[in-house]
Amino acid sequence: MKTFAALLALAFSLAGCGAVDGDPVRPAPGSAGQGSSTAASGADSTEPEQLAAMRQLAGENGDLAGVLYLGSVPERTTDVHAVLDSLPEQPWQFVADIPADRWVAAPGGGRELYCIFAVRREDTLFVYEKQDPQYPNETGKELYGRQGGQPILLLCNGSREDTDTMVTVYCSTGRSLDWNPQLSGSTGQPVQVEGVADFSAGLKPAADH
Repeated sequence: MKTFAALLALAFSLAGCGAVDGDPVRPAPGSAGQGSSTAASGADSTEPEQLAAMRQLAGENGDLAGVLYLGSVPERTTDVHAVLDSLPEQPWQFVADIPADRWVAAPGGGRELYCIFAVRREDTLFVYEKQDPQYPNETGKELYGRQGGQPILLLCNGSREDTDTMVTVYCSTGRSLDWNPQLSGSTGQPVQVEGVADFSAGLKPAADH
């Protein structure tokens, strides 16, 4: 793993938001869910070096979101704290410092725990309950919504057969990204999605999206 100090010494600034295959430009929805805020949420003046390094790499690749798959538990639960405690110690130190107001659990609980963040701190991150297939044009219930790009913990996918949440990033330049976090049955790692940088296996994100 490259040292974070060397990476952060690079003089590059974060790249602008990359295009995501034909995604429509949509206004951010109303903040009806628990923990929602339409205003910037008081981002820390200083940021962990690990997170800053991932943001820079993902920004240079034009990605809108970053993900770390932290592990799974045998039974579905809504207790994010218990799941985090049951998993091996994470190499990403900032994960343990994510406060409870940025813990999100799918309705009915989940088995897979992810850390997810918007690449740009100006952007807004939402988590929704997956929409009803009978109403594909309607967004599911809002579970989280906040501007500032801070990382969240998302506990989701109580069943291996299907996803139960949707993550949306609204970029400050007008781009947007919709994504259903889930594991690949063949690799056991997050399914690769265009616009999402997967750092689960280390600092270097996957080359293909």
